[in-house]
Amino acid sequence: MSQATEADIQALVAELKVLRADFAKITELVKETARHGGEEAAERIRETAERGWSEAKTRAEGLMEEMEERPVQSALVIFGVGVLLGLLVGRR
Repeated sequence: MSQATEADIQALVAELKVLRADFAKITELVKETARHGGEEAAERIRETAERGWSEAKTRAEGLMEEMEERPVQSALVIFGVGVLLGLLVGRR
């Protein structure tokens, strides 16, 4: 091979080594970004679930207080809901 061809091959090999290192860096950056994105999504889901649980708990406590304040009316409403569900399920 001529010296020019040998020099071109050496330059190409050097460029390929640099390119391989760059791809390794890019791969690592993508992995890191995905990991952080997953952590952030999990944190948002956890916060949303905590808010939902807190709200459900608050509403349940309010419902319990209302049932304690008006036990007869609450019992009649529950009875009515039971009758309606019984009629709907009984028709099948």
